Amino acid sequence: MRKSVLLFTLLSVTSIISGAQLVFAQTSDNDKEKISIIQTCEKIYPDLQKLGNTKFRERYQYFVSFRDCITLYNDPIWDFTESDRTDKLILLLEKSTQTKVIRDRFNDTQNIPQWIKDDTKRWDQGEEKDNIFSYGIRYMMNSKIIKSENTLDYRNCSYGTICLSQNDFVKYSIKNNNNNDTIILTHTFDDISNNILVSSKEVSKNSKTSTNFQINKTSGLVESDKKCCTLYPYVQPIPMNLGTKISQEHPSEIVSEVIFSFKDLKRPSFVAKDKEGKYLEIIDKETGIVLFSKYQDKTRHLLQIAQLVDTNIVKKDTTIRYDNMKIPFWFKNTVKWWTQGKISDSEYIAGISHLLKNDVLRI
Repeated sequence: MRKSVLLFTLLSVTSIISGAQLVFAQTSDNDKEKISIIQTCEKIYPDLQKLGNTKFRERYQYFVSFRDCITLYNDPIWDFTESDRTDKLILLLEKSTQTKVIRDRFNDTQNIPQWIKDDTKRWDQGEEKDNIFSYGIRYMMNSKIIKSENTLDYRNCSYGTICLSQNDFVKYSIKNNNNNDTIILTHTFDDISNNILVSSKEVSKNSKTSTNFQINKTSGLVESDKKCCTLYPYVQPIPMNLGTKISQEHPSEIVSEVIFSFKDLKRPSFVAKDKEGKYLEIIDKETGIVLFSKYQDKTRHLLQIAQLVDTNIVKKDTTIRYDNMKIPFWFKNTVKWWTQGKISDSEYIAGISHLLKNDVLRI
């Protein structure tokens, strides 16, 4: 049944988009928001079919509409194909509005929301996965209920792969002395399974182009009709070390480390060079983002410089993690004491903060 609904959704996407303005014109602002949520859930639903429940939750647990989508997916109405399906889904979201308002009300408070207590109790009883438990702690960290020096923005990556997530982007200024023009190149990434979909936009003095292609996370190979067997040059697989060899158009090797300035940040970086001394590359040590590159061939009077000018990946409060979450088995005792009222909220929060700070608990 779900496969037929998925097919119906894919075949109907054009009509949904073309009719969006008419639908929005006849609905209230509140319903417009719910229709937008439904359309967003439709967009990511194929990932649930492909990844399965566990991996889907791992990928989207911090997605802004995650809980709304789960509510919709778990209701039989989601499988309906009748013309009033959207109206019924709007009503379904309406029922959960009060719960959502109660949750959102805690953004600027020191109290622990009741939904977190409920999720935690079910987790302690084995009725919820670790991901649901960790979602509550991440919420408290982001809402400043839990204050810890270790409450950073973590990016979970796999060893030896390009570490990118959905909606990441890089923007470069590329100068070439052959044409005395500057190209502004922007790549926006969409994480899809083992491949990363790239939307590319190039703007120069005389032209403006847009293309799409895919990057294999492990090999770094670009996959498209127009680009066969090339390697992606702007993000390198991580982690890297001195002596790491980089396979690309200009094969190079990491020869030293340097602190490189990007905007107001001082980033620990690697310097990579080729054997001929024509190519130099500065790579952000933590993320693998190429911050600067220069290719110079004096015999051909060729000079090309690429400079990173903007990105949402390199941040002061972002760090990479390669291992999975870590919840010590004995921590369930602390959780049980809290859910049974044997320790206070403040004691529970203080305990979590201490464990996060000392890397005993990883969420």
